[in-house]
Amino acid sequence: MIVKNRIKKYSEFQKVIGEGEVKKTSFFVSYTIQNNLGYSRYGISVPKKTGNAVLRNRIKRQIRSAIGQSTKFEKPVDTVLIVRKSYDTENFKEILSEIQFIIEK
Repeated sequence: MIVKNRIKKYSEFQKVIGEGEVKKTSFFVSYTIQNNLGYSRYGISVPKKTGNAVLRNRIKRQIRSAIGQSTKFEKPVDTVLIVRKSYDTENFKEILSEIQFIIEK
């Protein structure tokens, strides 16, 4: 995932969460809103309840990799993915399918 395709600012996260459309899966809660940039951006949030910093960073790397493998950006949207406690780092195929489901919808 290219760096320009990431949401990093707190205010941008809050805007997407406040105004975005909600989709829930077994591993993620996603918020999506249209943007005027001409390209899609993604933000990833992993709560501290999920585990220690090493585990949270591993989860973020896996999600970035899955987004990079499954990206077919048709519309310019901002998406924030919030990871649930049920996230399983060992089941990458299921994670990939859920991210594709979120991107397609």
